[in-house]
Amino acid sequence: GSSSLQQYPRVAILDLDCGQPELSPPGMLALTVISRPLLSDPPVHMICGGSCDHHGTRRKEDGAVKDAVSNDESEGRGGGDSMQHEAACFFGDITSKADPDTYIQMARQIMRRYYELLELEKQQYGNNGSLPLLVNTDGWVKGLGYEILSAIIGVVNPGHILQIMGNTKAKSFDMSSHNGIGPSGSVTNTQQNHCQPSKLLHVLPSFDESMLDDDDNRSRSSMNSNASGGPLMASAADHRGHRICAYFLGGYDAMANLRSKIPGESESISFHRERGLYDPNNVIGMTLASMRPYAVPFHSVQVYPPSGLLDGSSSSSDLGSLWGVSGDLARDVVLESFNGSIVGLCYCNDPEDSASDSLLNCNNAGTGVPIFNCVGLGVIRSIDYTNKVFFVLTPVDPGLLRNVTSFVGGNVGLPLDCVYRGVHSDSFPYLSCGVGYGVASTSLGAEVMKSRNHSKKSSKR
Repeated sequence: GSSSLQQYPRVAILDLDCGQPELSPPGMLALTVISRPLLSDPPVHMICGGSCDHHGTRRKEDGAVKDAVSNDESEGRGGGDSMQHEAACFFGDITSKADPDTYIQMARQIMRRYYELLELEKQQYGNNGSLPLLVNTDGWVKGLGYEILSAIIGVVNPGHILQIMGNTKAKSFDMSSHNGIGPSGSVTNTQQNHCQPSKLLHVLPSFDESMLDDDDNRSRSSMNSNASGGPLMASAADHRGHRICAYFLGGYDAMANLRSKIPGESESISFHRERGLYDPNNVIGMTLASMRPYAVPFHSVQVYPPSGLLDGSSSSSDLGSLWGVSGDLARDVVLESFNGSIVGLCYCNDPEDSASDSLLNCNNAGTGVPIFNCVGLGVIRSIDYTNKVFFVLTPVDPGLLRNVTSFVGGNVGLPLDCVYRGVHSDSFPYLSCGVGYGVASTSLGAEVMKSRNHSKKSSKR
């Protein structure tokens, strides 16, 4: 993206890595247009639902952003930060194997938005109008993963494919079948003017830390302040947790500047190469617990539970009572699945605006993941069953929240750092359950605590 911006004022990024995306939180597929190089780690330049730019800078209350670009430049093609995704869908999982068909359909729908942006660019600037597209895919390239990748190549129809070859046999794969192949399959009228004549495959070696000089190695080792130098040990789950925490706190800068309000607890939040996210004073959990949530009445949203909840429902009547109903009509089991979980804040296009595509935009093949537009993620902080209200935490800008009509459940877990408050905790709010509801949220593997008072204890004589 950085080198492309030297030639083009703006570059579009299609992020299809739902586990470790570049510009969005895990669980989303998104299209974003950037006008500046991305020179930081993903948690730093991640877009928090319209509340942050792609440098992690918090927006002001009036919606303005301090921009280093001159006024002349910001009014032209190269100006302004992309404050929100041009298009996004909530996939609700960290791997495409959870629902390959829906994953591919979502990529196809987002590509339609890219073609619209490209047409607008050409209408405004004529032959000089251009909007290069970079596609970030995941690392699953064997078996079904290769078939999904091939389908994505067919949807995007790229002119160039960069294959990063691993150092071991397990990380090596053959993409030669896609080299020099032109567009295949049916091509819509919208795409006819954007087809590439052929695909060029470029094979690149993977990054090897041993190639760094001593100064670079010392610099990277200094990131790990409390552990000795060694191999990278932070797992993919650690990196996902880092992204999610930064997202719900409103951006990387907001999280990095947090400090405990308790005297003597001055350590900051950091991310270590070997230990992952480090929050010794449980500041993340205490900050989220003290945030004022949005109160959302049941009747104002439709609810779509996680796809796993539908596995035992085979009849259409069962699906109709569980999937896509108004919150005030949802079954207890559906509401319980949302309590303490991450949800997609979504809306559906007006069917009159896209009558021919209404099935694609607002439905799917019945797998439980609706293909909706997504403005960002939220956490169901708690549920008031008596007054029928959801309490939701989200960094998404209020202007975007006005469009939300649906809560879509998923399988993106809420990190323990977001809920654990250590010795300062007087409750575990995200796992609360109302009177008469015997099942707590399972987003963290929670179950109702069972008493052991009836068990006999052996006495020593």
